Amino acid sequence: MKVITISSSLFSLLLLGGCATDPSNDPRSGGFFGGVRGLSSGDYDARQQNLQDERNRTLDELRDLRDENESLEATRQMKADEVAAQRRQLASLKARNRETARRIVALQRSKTATEQRTADLRRKQQQLTRNIQQFETELDRGQLSAPQADAKRLSLEREYDAIKEL
Repeated sequence: MKVITISSSLFSLLLLGGCATDPSNDPRSGGFFGGVRGLSSGDYDARQQNLQDERNRTLDELRDLRDENESLEATRQMKADEVAAQRRQLASLKARNRETARRIVALQRSKTATEQRTADLRRKQQQLTRNIQQFETELDRGQLSAPQADAKRLSLEREYDAIKEL
């Protein structure tokens, strides 16, 4: 009778073990009988195939991300090259602008010098005009002798030549 009781208990356990299997058929939680059921029904192979498919999808996504990264890096490098070219052109423009500023300063100095020279020439010319008028007045009044008049005229001609040389 003991044998029958043990046999029936064992049979009951087998039946209960088959009914109590994990629906996910995970070998870590299904126990021995769940594992036997999973192997015999092909659930483990399907689960393994699903995991392999998920791994392949993840690897494909990783490859896509790497390709996108390479494309973005190429674009970044192209933009960096464009920025470098723009900086070189800007540096050239700045150098040309500095040269133009130097030329402007030189022209301003030259203009100032020319204006000063012009003002000096104008003063000397006006002085010569006054001296000529004075000489003419002295001649009209008869205040100069012939040698004095010649000396005064020669002096005015030298004054004129000096102005002309400037």
